[in-house]
Amino acid sequence: MGESDVNLLELADGIKDALDNAGFSTINSILECSTPDISNKIGVDQYVGQIIFEEAKRVKKEMTKEPPMPDEKTFTPPEVAIEKEEI
Repeated sequence: MGESDVNLLELADGIKDALDNAGFSTINSILECSTPDISNKIGVDQYVGQIIFEEAKRVKKEMTKEPPMPDEKTFTPPEVAIEKEEI
């Protein structure tokens, strides 16, 4: 099994450890809970639970965001090296 995506959250390591110990192994598992549930499960106040929930939403949004399309005016196609054989 791969590393938990909870490590992608920009939170203190202690909070990430507490999330892992409480069974929150993925960002989705955080987003499936309410702020009070998160707070109660890891033993923090609801304000910290809200911060965790909002950070999980932010990271989830970043993970699902499509990369921007290149702008025609600023796009420079990559150079391609072609080897030429002598005949």
